Order: sequence, then C-alpha cells, then structure tokens
Amino acid sequence: MSAFMTHLYAPGTLQEAVDRILRVPDRHRTFTKDAAFAAETWAIGPALLEALLDHGLPHRGEGDQRRFERTDLHNISTYLNLPSPYFQALTRKAQAMDEVARKGERHLHELELRASCADPGHPGECAFTPVSGLGEHSEPGSLRESSPGVFTVRAQLPSNTHVFDEDRSDLLSLVADWELYVLPDGVIEDEGFSRETRLANCLIPTRLLLREAGRRGIRARHGAGLLVAPPFTTLHHWVEFELDGAWVPADPVLLTAFSRWGLTDPAGWPYNRSVAGIVWHLLTWPPEVFFPVVRDHGGQAPLHISAH
Repeated sequence: MSAFMTHLYAPGTLQEAVDRILRVPDRHRTFTKDAAFAAETWAIGPALLEALLDHGLPHRGEGDQRRFERTDLHNISTYLNLPSPYFQALTRKAQAMDEVARKGERHLHELELRASCADPGHPGECAFTPVSGLGEHSEPGSLRESSPGVFTVRAQLPSNTHVFDEDRSDLLSLVADWELYVLPDGVIEDEGFSRETRLANCLIPTRLLLREAGRRGIRARHGAGLLVAPPFTTLHHWVEFELDGAWVPADPVLLTAFSRWGLTDPAGWPYNRSVAGIVWHLLTWPPEVFFPVVRDHGGQAPLHISAH
C-alpha cells in the first residue's frame, strides 16, 4: 500500500470495508465493471483500488482486464464516505430531513420524471401512465405531462417528526443495528441473508417489521414511494404506524445509516424517531421490489427522476 493510502485510510478501515462486502457469497457477483467505472462513478481512484485489492477485494482478470462487482464498488465507496454523486445525494437528503424538521413546515419539491419505453416491441406508440399516488399526494393540479413520458409535479412532504412510544421503539429496535446496503440480485429479497449478515436494503427490514407489527397488534402499513432531495430521487420502502388517525413513517435502518456515515447527529435522530421531509408516499403494500411509478402499456417504464 502506498504511503498516501496509509495516511488517508487506516489499513483497518480498508480491511473492514472489504470484509463487509465479503459477507456476500461470491456466487452473487457478476464482475462486469472496470477500473474506469470505479473511479468515475464511485470515486475509487487507481491508488485506492490497488489498496483495496491488497486487502482482498474480489475481482476477475488481471491488469486492464480486471473486472469488479458493481454492488461491491457501490458499498465500499459509501462505507468510506467517498465523494461519489450517490453519497453527495445522501448527504443532501440527510440535510433536508434535518432542515425540514427544524422549520416544522411542509416541504415542497419540484420533480421531473422522464419515462422510457417499457418494451420497444409493444404495438403502437408508448402510453405512459403515472401511478395514482403521484397526483393524489402532490400539490393539487401540479401533475402535468409536458411531453410524452415527461411529467412534472410538486411533491408535498410532511414536516412532522415523532419519537415513537416504547412498544413501537421496541419493534424498531429489531433492525436498528442493521447496515443499509445495496444488495446484489441474488439476495435482494432474502431476509435470512440480512438476519445473518446485518446487511439489508430498505425492503427486507420493512417486510420484517410489518410482519412483527401484526404479531404484536401494532397497526402498521407498508409505505413505498420516493426518497426525495435535490438533485437525485430514488425509490424507497419504509414502515408506517397509525397514530391518532395519521400514518407516520419510520425508517430505523436509514436513520442508523445517516448516523453511521456522520450525516446526522445520533442524539437528535435516534432510530426510533420518524422520518420527515424526505419520504414521499405514493403506494401502499407494493408487491415488487422496484415498483412502478410510471407504466407504459401496463409494464414498468424505466424512469429518471430529478428534484429541485
């Protein structure tokens, strides 16, 4: 390892980053991404990449032909807080959450959704249809299709935050120590894997908490929609509890991740506090991991979402 890498990252930190991804069995890796992708997308430059290889980063091939698993690069970059566009977007989401909670005002975001053809083989022109929640939970009258497949909307995100009671906090504690992780396709819905490794996406702990809430007699529902903050907006799953006739979102794994990454104050944002100002509920009980926000001839349309 170079002297620069030794100074920038303690060897133990790099080893921890690699050991963490090694919890994922190698059979779930596809090894399709090269060093240029690591640098350009995940801010893992040549020197750092070589240091990670010294610590056992999985790969195939040698020299310029080396290939890596995309989720390994993603998760290592986030673990090391590297300045990738993804991590910068996470930082803005955490800042937005904190800002909205402090102001106590409903937050509005201007969103643009650009849908692509779901299946180039379908007959006729594309027929793009947004999910009903896109209009129902936005500023009235703001949803518009400016051109085929291009929608603009003003998202209304609640500002209220709430520290949950003992029963709900005890429920949320079941996954509070799990680490938010981008899972490869082979384990993307595998609760057993997440229980064993404490690595989880947003879907698996949501399903677990809902099942356990039902067993404990706690009224809860599956919330799905968007995690919103400029410039990037992503699909997200979370659990919601009914309190005094309103549904209040909870996301202990996300809050723990924000704290672990140094993006929020853990004293101010414990795992048992509700999230506000960044989650926008569009669907309830979605069956799919990657649920549709816009459909084309009934199929899920690929979507790019930007927020302002």
